[in-house]
Amino acid sequence: MFKDNALLAQLKQDIQETLPKVEGRVKATDKNYGFLEVDKNKSYFIAPPNMKKVMHGDIIEATISSEKNKEQATPVSLVTPALTTFIAQITKQNNKLVLVPPAPYKGPALPSQIETAGKYGEGDYVLARLANHPLNAKENSNSRPMAKVESLICKHDDNSAPWLVTLAKYKLQGLDLASKAPVQSNPWAINDHGYVRHDLNDQLFFTIDGESTLDMDDAVSISLLENGHWQLKVAVADPSAYIDIGDEIDNQARSRGYTHYLPGQHITMLPEDLSHDLCSLRENQQRPALVCTMEITPRGKLLDNAQFCLAMITSKAKLNYAQVAQFLSGESQWQPSEAIAQALACLNDMAFARSVWRAKNTQLFDAQPDYRLVLNQDKKIEEVIVEHQNVARNIIEEAMLCANFSAGALLAANQSTGVFNTHPGFEPEKANKLSTLLAEHGYIYHPEHLLTTEGFCQLQRELTSRNDNYFAARLRKFQLYANISDMPEPHHGLGVAQYATWTSPIRKFGDLQNHRLIKSILHSDFNAPTISLSDVELLKEQRDNQRMVERDVNNWLYLDYLADDLINLSQFDAKVFNINRGGLMAKIQCNGAVVFLPLNNLTKDRKGSKIDTELGTITINDQVAYRLNDTITLTLSDLNSEKLSITGKVIL
Repeated sequence: MFKDNALLAQLKQDIQETLPKVEGRVKATDKNYGFLEVDKNKSYFIAPPNMKKVMHGDIIEATISSEKNKEQATPVSLVTPALTTFIAQITKQNNKLVLVPPAPYKGPALPSQIETAGKYGEGDYVLARLANHPLNAKENSNSRPMAKVESLICKHDDNSAPWLVTLAKYKLQGLDLASKAPVQSNPWAINDHGYVRHDLNDQLFFTIDGESTLDMDDAVSISLLENGHWQLKVAVADPSAYIDIGDEIDNQARSRGYTHYLPGQHITMLPEDLSHDLCSLRENQQRPALVCTMEITPRGKLLDNAQFCLAMITSKAKLNYAQVAQFLSGESQWQPSEAIAQALACLNDMAFARSVWRAKNTQLFDAQPDYRLVLNQDKKIEEVIVEHQNVARNIIEEAMLCANFSAGALLAANQSTGVFNTHPGFEPEKANKLSTLLAEHGYIYHPEHLLTTEGFCQLQRELTSRNDNYFAARLRKFQLYANISDMPEPHHGLGVAQYATWTSPIRKFGDLQNHRLIKSILHSDFNAPTISLSDVELLKEQRDNQRMVERDVNNWLYLDYLADDLINLSQFDAKVFNINRGGLMAKIQCNGAVVFLPLNNLTKDRKGSKIDTELGTITINDQVAYRLNDTITLTLSDLNSEKLSITGKVIL
């Protein structure tokens, strides 16, 4: 009889208005109840009936009351829904199609309004939007969440699902990610604005790349000078000869930022007829290039007398890393021409001298293997090729470092702007704490010295000399992230005052911009681009996006690739690279897959275990059981397609 009692309704409203209100984020549990997290240290219980009104991740306003001496949150209004427009997979429940949103969504599948019969089926990936939220529902109306399908992303049996779904996911987050190469309808023509290029076609340039590389953007040449120094020349493809600032292709390249190298699919920054043909330094084909000529002493010091010029060059040979490495080690049946054989021997000596010089004066980095996923015709991983650093890769790495050091110095001296890769080193706020920690381990460094390029490199050299890999990994928590700047700033990691890459203008828009700036130094009337802080911030965002897309596609492919290993309880050696509050992260060494091992999968004695993220250790009964950089043996325990995650457990 109280159902329609206006006085009772008013009384309830008056009581609600007197209760304290808070705003927070809903956290669902595997049970029917949940919590409202207000801040890191405060949360309120949400009872099962009230959890039906909200969704995991919602930001809501709630009243706080006390029941049986326990504070509870009652949802009042929706501030920000966890789901608006989202990607979901269709599944079937009770003969009806419902939608399962991706992680971090927790909750039941959402009923859907699918208007086109037969267009969508079980397992399909779709773009959907939340059409009804319980907290927005009017009284006596449908209080269940309801989703509506907007469009199809791909069918359940589409082999391209990892790429299509991943790109759609990041586009949905507002990222401008292209799914195919740009296209130019007009014929290409070189426009040098009347500048004369040096004719270097007769000089011995050649490329060293991967065997299947099509976008070859750098070639090298080397000779011995009369004073015993090496003269190293790096010729870099010049797409700015075809693309003017502000034209359609330039604007597309700016919006892309980088070429995306995804497994089985490359999405080029420039039209493929440029990146794979007209600008690629193909064997026996004349190409426009920007050339840097450098001088290196027998002890490996790069002199500061580098010269840049516009040129036409012809690569005399297309070599690949494997054949060059085998030739230099004497294990190859392949025999190059006498001139190229001499040049390779000379490059090898130069690269070794440079490595020795950097080891003594700056620092060398531990060579990490690259993992190349080879796909079959069904776009599944057929094999994973582990590519370790070899002498051929080291040659090209040292040559490109020299070229980029030289470009950074040139831009800093003449332009005071450009696209500079920077590394700030250690966080200034942590310098005193770091100095104290180092002293406890026998490393004596003043806090101010640690913040200099010289101090940073000196410490890295000392860590290397002591083979202190664990402590070196632990100290990374004191470092700032590498960055991109529009002004010349130090790169502590490389030990230089500034560092500007220009050797990949086919693949990186920042390198293309640096090309144009170098041209404006060579020819004062050349229209130099304006580099702003927003430009480099966009490049950094695009670089990070590229890495996330590659990570998600790789993880998706790994889930299928490792399915049999999960069933067969295959064992893998893996290296620990991160320890967090929940457990540790490790990379399988034979295939590159990243695996999370929660604490429960590391020890049976959870009560006697302790995770210390600052020390980078996990102790069990006061004994260090796991630490950063350790190699462990694991087996897989779960492959989660919703979270794109791989979980493992240690072999005890």
